[in-house]
Amino acid sequence: MRTARAAVLLLLLSPLARAASPTLEPPPGWKDVIGEGKVRNAVIALKGPESSSFIVKRAPSAPLDNPAGIRGFLHEVLGGIRDSSRIDYRSSGRVETKTFRNGLTAHMLRAQLKGEDRLVLALFAAGGGPHLAVLLSAAPEAMLSSLLGSIQVGRVDGAVQTRGTARSADGQFELALGGGLRARAILDSESAKGFVLVIQGAGSEILFQKLAEADATKPAEQAEIVRELAAATAGVDRSKSALVREAPTPAGPVGVYSWASGQANDKLAVGYLPWGYWGYQLFGRGPAADELLVGALAALRPGPSAVPGLLASTPRIPIKKELPSRGLVVGTAAIVLLLGAGLAAWSLRRKNANLPG
Repeated sequence: MRTARAAVLLLLLSPLARAASPTLEPPPGWKDVIGEGKVRNAVIALKGPESSSFIVKRAPSAPLDNPAGIRGFLHEVLGGIRDSSRIDYRSSGRVETKTFRNGLTAHMLRAQLKGEDRLVLALFAAGGGPHLAVLLSAAPEAMLSSLLGSIQVGRVDGAVQTRGTARSADGQFELALGGGLRARAILDSESAKGFVLVIQGAGSEILFQKLAEADATKPAEQAEIVRELAAATAGVDRSKSALVREAPTPAGPVGVYSWASGQANDKLAVGYLPWGYWGYQLFGRGPAADELLVGALAALRPGPSAVPGLLASTPRIPIKKELPSRGLVVGTAAIVLLLGAGLAAWSLRRKNANLPG
């Protein structure tokens, strides 16, 4: 059964690896050059008249719910462009926020060259995360609606909510957004698999999947399954996954989680949150997936459909304590030996320094 659940988990995590990207039909006079490979890691790359261009890249580390963070991020990008191009773009530092006809809300920083607008940097949410757009044009203002205002976004692309309250699709729990927490709209493919909430932050994403009573595992087995699934998704041996830890919630139930390192510095986190007589499986991916999982559960509170009596009777997941691995013991012994050698050398120098010349 655990092997089957590991295989299912790999399939469930696939939307994370294939997150939908924003798309754009080139306006008249512009052409799509992303296939030419001249711009690395771009999701949109257009070439316009003369030397104009429009490029969109994912920016997973960019803030979207912090005005000061947005301003600092855009200024850093402008500084990088100025240094790499050796073109003296200047900006007043003012960041404006504008919502276009397609529903896209962009935070924009304009830059001038010899007093004329030539560059616009825009940070926006689409495709399940932050994106950065760079527009270079002799008349950037005239092109904003044709470019940013024509990007295809919406529920299928994972609209992101940065403020207010995010509530699970079943109404059982909710959490306040902000402070680094965002909510992404559930894709149709995710909803069909039982996912009820998606939380983002720090370049990572956590998905909550509701398990029916018939699918829920006995509490005594859940901690071990969580650790095995974390190792399986990362493609490593169980011993290389983190020891299972608790993640409490203000709602009462206490979750458990483990994680393992995957490719490209990603962490694959797996958790389980008991809830009344059923539960929720949590799947996470990203450089801070383990921290985001704990943070999301720490902000969780009962939703309008939650029954206080069921929450109060939710069983606690037992965690079996394990001794440190042999590798850790050997590593600790090596450190002690090195410290001992260092102290011995220091004592010898002190002794020699006190000898008469």
